[in-house]
Amino acid sequence: MIRFFNMEECRRLLALMLPLFAAYVLQMTMGVIDTIVAGQAGPTELAGVAMGNSSSFPFFLAAGATISIIGPIISRLRGEGRSARIGHILNNGKILAAILGVLTIGAMLSVSLIIPSISSDAQSATIAQHYIYYLSLGIPALIMQRVIQSNFEGHSQTRPAMVVGLFGALLNYPLNVSFVFGWGPIPAMGGAGCGLATALINIANFAALFALSYSSSRHRGYIKQMLRWRRIDWKPCKRILTLGIPLGFATLAEASFFGVVTLIIAALGVVAVGAQQIAISVSSIIFMFPLSMSIAASIRAAYHIGQKDATKFKQLVATALVTTLCGVSIIMCASITLRYPLLRCYTDETAIIDIAQLLIILCALYQIPDAIQALMNGILRGCHDTRIITAVTISCYWMLGVPLSFILIRTDLIVPAMGPAGAWVSFIVALTATAILLSLRLRHTTRKMITQGDIY
Repeated sequence: MIRFFNMEECRRLLALMLPLFAAYVLQMTMGVIDTIVAGQAGPTELAGVAMGNSSSFPFFLAAGATISIIGPIISRLRGEGRSARIGHILNNGKILAAILGVLTIGAMLSVSLIIPSISSDAQSATIAQHYIYYLSLGIPALIMQRVIQSNFEGHSQTRPAMVVGLFGALLNYPLNVSFVFGWGPIPAMGGAGCGLATALINIANFAALFALSYSSSRHRGYIKQMLRWRRIDWKPCKRILTLGIPLGFATLAEASFFGVVTLIIAALGVVAVGAQQIAISVSSIIFMFPLSMSIAASIRAAYHIGQKDATKFKQLVATALVTTLCGVSIIMCASITLRYPLLRCYTDETAIIDIAQLLIILCALYQIPDAIQALMNGILRGCHDTRIITAVTISCYWMLGVPLSFILIRTDLIVPAMGPAGAWVSFIVALTATAILLSLRLRHTTRKMITQGDIY
């Protein structure tokens, strides 16, 4: 693998990945600030935001993952010299994004109805429901933003996402504080105010990214084609859905796995839920590194496949893997060393910190398999080989991870009940299995493409 490492490919990957990493970290600070501000309002508010976020996050994440396949499709079209088709792809992607927005809101509101029946605290359950209601207002803008961002990514341009992420981050804290604690004519809304702040920021981010795209001479023509009212063309829609729906289901399976585990922990009380939410928040920030590399690798993979260049494709895989593992290892060490100062940014509750510090250590240990599975997932997206991703994630997360987490968290069947720590042990096991299976699939897919002459 090392012999295929290529410095030029590494430079190109980092040029794509680093702005994405910055953008996603800035975007994730929205959730982090939600957690910090809610934690300052009290453990009940923190638990309510944790349950609301865990219950709703999988759905809009899945919708965004479905649409994200537009980026690799555009990249391959560019590699094949068929850029004239990009506007048509975006036009139909817009229609699919609108449909997905409606479905996502419906799913989020439906899940909010069952929260009171699974929470041990009625007040935090009510906060979670209101959080979801407000958050749903910004979902259409969030998914439509993903279409425009995919166009930039398909053209190997990731800085616009970083600029918009910075814009949203600057709005985030003042809006959260204003809605949670009240300011001037704005009444104090408690943890539910975090949902409204996030919705408004999603709308503002969409408007900003649209403005950047329309002001660019390179992209204005594509955006004008996207805005035209045309009858839906089912051929490109079928292409997007055939490749994107497996990604959506896979993302839903992965994200809902983490959400269900949080709900399993909910019966242990607000302190356990708060500690879990903080650990999930820290983990989500760390994951932005391999996620950004995954997206960059998917774009580069699709481009090399479009050009039918097997050598550069192999160099891409090796370079991305080595770079990802090096970066994640550094982040792992930093998160363990700085875990106490990090936790105090979220809360001063000693009981929560005592639990969360152990979870941070386990969180760091699971970053390696998580990074590998994310990278393999991204390269397979670039290969347009997405169906296997759904089968692997459902098998590893739901057939293996969920039962194991329940056993480790709440029973003595294998070891004495571990509480929240059992969740992270189950995460490590499930992600390791996923990484192994997706790596084997990529090896098979690469050999198949070379044999069939798709790359040579």
